[in-house]
Amino acid sequence: MNNKKHHASQPQLRTPVLKELRKGKLIDALIMGFPVTVRIFHWGFAFSLTGIILTGLILHQPLPFLALPYGKVFVVHVSFGWLASAFFVFRLVDMVLRKDKTLLLSWQDIKTIPSVFAYYFYLRQSLPPHGQYNPGQKMIFSSWFLLFPFLVFISLASYWAGERLDWVIKLLGGLQVLRMVKYTGAVYLTSTILLHVYLSVTQDLCNLQSMVTGYEQKKP
Repeated sequence: MNNKKHHASQPQLRTPVLKELRKGKLIDALIMGFPVTVRIFHWGFAFSLTGIILTGLILHQPLPFLALPYGKVFVVHVSFGWLASAFFVFRLVDMVLRKDKTLLLSWQDIKTIPSVFAYYFYLRQSLPPHGQYNPGQKMIFSSWFLLFPFLVFISLASYWAGERLDWVIKLLGGLQVLRMVKYTGAVYLTSTILLHVYLSVTQDLCNLQSMVTGYEQKKP
């Protein structure tokens, strides 16, 4: 009887949240999710990568109605690029120090990818057994880990055209081909980011909760 009254009571807004969770015994329903280093990388990289893509598209095809100075947009674009690169290196170091392999595709993941696609195309009712990320998510994350440093490298080649890394431009077939490769990479990143956001808000909100707070509700 006392427990029923206890759970029915409404928390006081001015009382610390943790105290209220303990009072309502809701703290037992929470488990540790993403550590703070992962959350810093996630939101920092998301912010800076969004800035890179938006400013990069404006540089590729300026919008007359915005009337933005090309030079200033370029400086912002490069600044976002260095910021994203710093977050990228930060995440790699964090993965090495914590021996975190949750983002890496394993051979078992590769074998179950057809089943993952079957689930997303409504050909099966559930995903195959997986860890924190399913093989489809790992495939997208792995492609980002390969694509992002490549785009940074060829971007440096284009910025230093005529001075350094000219062999990269010649290898790709010229500066115009390099620009199209960067543009295609930006389109791929944009589409997979939107897919990632869609799946995050429609498939499992516990992961999103964990990415914001560091905690998530235990699955029944």
